[in-house]
Amino acid sequence: MKYVYDNRHSTHVAPSDSFLYLDKRGGRYSFNGHGSVGRVSSRKPTPLESLTPRVRRIYSARLVEYVGYSSALDIRPDSTQGKLNRSALGITDVNRLGWSVSIANIPQTRFEQILDLVYAESSVSLEPIEPKDYEIGDAYSLVRRRHGLERFKATVLGRQNHTCAICGTTVKEVLDVAHISDYASDSKNRGNPANGIGLCSYCHRAFDRGVFVVNEDGCVFSTRDIGGDAIARAHLSGISSLDRVILLAGINKEFLRKRWYTVQSKGLVYT
Repeated sequence: MKYVYDNRHSTHVAPSDSFLYLDKRGGRYSFNGHGSVGRVSSRKPTPLESLTPRVRRIYSARLVEYVGYSSALDIRPDSTQGKLNRSALGITDVNRLGWSVSIANIPQTRFEQILDLVYAESSVSLEPIEPKDYEIGDAYSLVRRRHGLERFKATVLGRQNHTCAICGTTVKEVLDVAHISDYASDSKNRGNPANGIGLCSYCHRAFDRGVFVVNEDGCVFSTRDIGGDAIARAHLSGISSLDRVILLAGINKEFLRKRWYTVQSKGLVYT
């Protein structure tokens, strides 16, 4: 795929940029895909192209890592879903964001915010993960890294029937996936479903910070003396260890053992 534009655009597209495809034809205003920019080349305009005033160069941007949406993300101002999506994104007038022109700059935070909504609405078909996809390198583009992690997340949550492995909640909006073997130091297993455990946002934060630890036999413990903290205790006792073992199926138990031994060696486990 490639995108062709001329020098009249003030935005300069460069290799490694991320992009969103916004379809504005006929007032549709919907996002249809995203990806990365590969090589950018330029040439002199043809005689026909030169008829347009101020056109001095024609640019071609090669589009790579393209992720097409199975259903477009509607942001029309006159549709119910479009209004809901605009509200979720904090968008009132797209023209004020510069989206009335062919190429517009958006900050990375808004780009990722839009991707959050796209993946949350299941607008992207996620292909099964293969062992060759387990590694997610630091040098990967934002688009490639994000897509790999979304496939990882969908696989783990699907395996756990969208249930938090610690407290047992099934509210999908608060579910996420934690890496058992540390994300920062184990790039080879960042996309490995056997290194993922589905948790709610509360349990995920407690797990990542080492406050909650999960044993391979389904027992969970705290590394803090939580005393009478009813909320923490409710999360720790939400489901039985036997039910938890079922949710842990598919996890590489060696990852759990290493994490458990690290915590246990510090003498920080409270029942």
